[in-house]
Amino acid sequence: MEAKPEKDKIAVDKNRWFYGALAIAILNPIFAGLIMGMLLMREPEMKREGMIVMTFSLIWGAIALMLAAKYGLLMKQ
Repeated sequence: MEAKPEKDKIAVDKNRWFYGALAIAILNPIFAGLIMGMLLMREPEMKREGMIVMTFSLIWGAIALMLAAKYGLLMKQ
């Protein structure tokens, strides 16, 4: 059985982190998505993916808040 080259293994791990961060951003966009985006941006080879996750989190969070406000799902005092 041949071992995978190190470069292929890094690419697979990079994709796994990126898709995991996107899933977290979808489920909890504002806090967890931004935190995951910031963590990814700290890694030199994942700056682009971190920016994508952070941008997606901000946009998805804004859409979620606007929809919640439109349909009266936010707490009213």
